[in-house]
Amino acid sequence: MPLDELLGKTAEQIAFEGIASAIIQGRNKEGASSSAARTIAAVKTMATAMSAGRKERISTGIWNVNENPLTAEEVLAFSLQKIEVMAIEALKIQAEMAEEDAPFDVSPLTGKARTDSGNDQNHPLASTIPLEDWIKKYSLASPGDQANHFGIAVVVQLRDPIRRYEAVGGPVVAVVLATQSGIEENNYNEEKKFKVTSLHIGGMNGKSGRKRNLWDSERQRLTATQWLVAYGLGKAGKKGKHVLSKGQDLLWSFSSRIMADMWLKPMRNPDVKFTR
Repeated sequence: MPLDELLGKTAEQIAFEGIASAIIQGRNKEGASSSAARTIAAVKTMATAMSAGRKERISTGIWNVNENPLTAEEVLAFSLQKIEVMAIEALKIQAEMAEEDAPFDVSPLTGKARTDSGNDQNHPLASTIPLEDWIKKYSLASPGDQANHFGIAVVVQLRDPIRRYEAVGGPVVAVVLATQSGIEENNYNEEKKFKVTSLHIGGMNGKSGRKRNLWDSERQRLTATQWLVAYGLGKAGKKGKHVLSKGQDLLWSFSSRIMADMWLKPMRNPDVKFTR
């Protein structure tokens, strides 16, 4: 169902209303104006990042990247174009049209180890915090600081603007990993700068027979297939070699890394199979 049928608004309208709301809150609440300004700046940065170098990449197929270090807030914008391309490849996996199958299957990690707060430390979200909180705590360099690496996780849902921003395929998770660029000893208390090292995208394929699956429903597979065929990115009737037996769910993923200031071709990772 299109988003405007659920909410009476398109995704674009919701985005602009969110910016307007941030501005109004910034005027009405003391100290909130800086948050509103960051929201607007982030939207502008992402819009610029989506067009920067796009024509050259399309014409040459070479994914050169800007070598300048980034602030924590710029890391996601820097990766948007690659996320977009890899999300389309993710559609092929959802539609079972992927050109590359997983090299092999693995089982999930078993057993639980608890953190001091009682959480399962093996859970992938056990140590996550909002980006704004991370920036407040760790964005400034300091002696003995161990926060030299960080990752940003976002949920990505492709939408078709021609069909009133109707969702295409199911949601996927994108994880951008970055490492801190060198800081001179005398430059402590300056904002940290990072370089993106890799991008990982993953999702679920479900065959366990559960009625509700937000990540992999039959409708999502159908919209992914229809969109790929309509735009010449997949062939009708083509199915991948990988077949799941009934009762199994799997976590699929693939990754791309940056080497010599260039994005490398994404590579499929082993699938993680779950049994009921």
